Amino acid sequence: MTPRANHLYSNGPDIQRAFGVDSLPLTIVAHIISYLEDDIASLARLCRTSRVLLYMTLPHLWKNVRLKSYRAIRYKDDLPEGFGGASPFAMGLNTLLNRNVSRLVHQLSLEGEFGVGDVDEYAKAGRVPEGAMILNIAIRAALEQCTQLRSLRWDLNVRRQPNVYASLATLPMLESLWLRFPNNRSPQPLVEAPALPNLKSLTITHYDPLCSPDDLANLFFHATNLNTLNLHFSPRMREQGETSVMITQFFRKNIAAKRKLRLRKIGLYNLLPYIDMPECLEALDPTVCEDFTALNTFGMDEDQLGGRHHATHFIDRAWMVPLEANSRPKNPKSLRLDQLHKRHALDLGASAGLERLYLINARYRSEGADGAVHSTPNSTGTSPRHPNNTSSVTQTARNTPSPSTNLRDLYIDNICNVCGPTLKHLILPARWLLPTAVTARLIRACPNLTQLSAAIQCADYDVLRILVPFLSKLWAIRVLAPYGDIECPEDRDRVGTTQKQQPWRNAAIDLTDCGQQERITQVLGRSLGGAENDFPKLRYIGLGNNVFKVGGVVEEVVRLPAHTTLQDWYGDCDGTQRAVEGDDGTNGTTANGWREEVVRTRLVERVTEEEVKDVEIWKMDSMDVI
Repeated sequence: MTPRANHLYSNGPDIQRAFGVDSLPLTIVAHIISYLEDDIASLARLCRTSRVLLYMTLPHLWKNVRLKSYRAIRYKDDLPEGFGGASPFAMGLNTLLNRNVSRLVHQLSLEGEFGVGDVDEYAKAGRVPEGAMILNIAIRAALEQCTQLRSLRWDLNVRRQPNVYASLATLPMLESLWLRFPNNRSPQPLVEAPALPNLKSLTITHYDPLCSPDDLANLFFHATNLNTLNLHFSPRMREQGETSVMITQFFRKNIAAKRKLRLRKIGLYNLLPYIDMPECLEALDPTVCEDFTALNTFGMDEDQLGGRHHATHFIDRAWMVPLEANSRPKNPKSLRLDQLHKRHALDLGASAGLERLYLINARYRSEGADGAVHSTPNSTGTSPRHPNNTSSVTQTARNTPSPSTNLRDLYIDNICNVCGPTLKHLILPARWLLPTAVTARLIRACPNLTQLSAAIQCADYDVLRILVPFLSKLWAIRVLAPYGDIECPEDRDRVGTTQKQQPWRNAAIDLTDCGQQERITQVLGRSLGGAENDFPKLRYIGLGNNVFKVGGVVEEVVRLPAHTTLQDWYGDCDGTQRAVEGDDGTNGTTANGWREEVVRTRLVERVTEEEVKDVEIWKMDSMDVI
């Protein structure tokens, strides 16, 4: 049998000329279409091209469905969305119910705000809102037809009714579930979540014990395959210092049956619980945890406690207890924290094998009704305890290393001594300005870094030229703008007095956008020289809020004075004397004393942050549930 006679590699007579190329195999077409799953517009156009492409593209078009509801009518080009029909959210549900596409859906996301009327008025009458009940009925009907559903995200502001939970129990392939809880305190019926034994990932958001949340104990008891758990609580409890959350309520059936959950990934957000650590250890096996996230959970940073609101201080300190050696994770891989604390720094000393460390800069900021920020944990303002108009107080303070410097050094020591050889991703706080010596030590201890985000001290771009080539695996680097009380031990002489102040801004970041691109191009070109293996994997460079994408190596003709070397020209060039050819089209020294030389450089272009939204050093540096 020849390859052309095999139906896997050739097209039958009924579909010849369907693609414009008679001999294009269907397997290649299917492979190309598989790369368009995130491009909905292209998939829709392919569906309208021919009947064959419709059949091949339709499963990809309906694989991931995202429906978002809005309270108000939105307009586009002076026309309301859904003009002549219903809202896009309602029409999407109608399509799942009435067309034969529901079995193609693998991931379904329901998001937004859905108007259900006055919930408080219905609660006074002892009834569930009509709009909420009708919506639950429609969603249940749609879920029953999505027999291949693997992931469901319920991010609606509407309370789930028992009929929706009943439909979830009939989905045999459901592995990932995202549940958003309402924030309305009106009394509503309590619903017990059903058993989902095949569930592998569960995310709970906006959980508030005073808003009649659903009972999830039965779900946790039967979720024997669960390995990812994210618990996002309403920030109201932490703002008010209310310890109304009891973690044991989630796992009470597991504790009674002595059945432990073996979770590999745990995320805690805005948690202020009643202290029940021993009981939690009876329901969870911490030794198998590989990925741990805790944001707005352990309180303020240890070095920024002065003059702040401490309503939760005693509760937060109760969690700062050392774990026994047999209760520590045996194979930690990822750690994501927003709080800087000595206890956390010491725990890094027992985290050999860590691959991803994210000490993020994002902080939760609570806003009052008037829009004023009531709590800014990352505020850079001067503390009232340390006025800056008294020279004697300032001089005394400078003679002693600041708490931020001591805490930074403790973290750096444990990173370099324990986690360095295996570390691949690293985010350090922007208020830790890293001198060149500290940066060099960090890079020598972490040779396998692929992504790095830190406030690196550099008066010019030479630090990038010197340090970055040592990281042969580096794929993305982000130089943060330093802020806060910047102080380094290198600023002191032998008697402890301050010699100079560190720059508050990075010289590389202060340049204009155009200047940055030209200067980065010069540095990369100078570092490359004639070698082809320098910067082999570098793709993204972040300078403050600007992001640059590094492309391939190109040859460029530069025009410089006859008695000037290429190295001197790079040092003096302002970015305007770039590739030109002589008037006579020849190389070498021209009649006017200029010569032309071919150099190798890298293509550099400025991109938006949207392009790097999935790069970890940008993606993880937020308060988002990930």
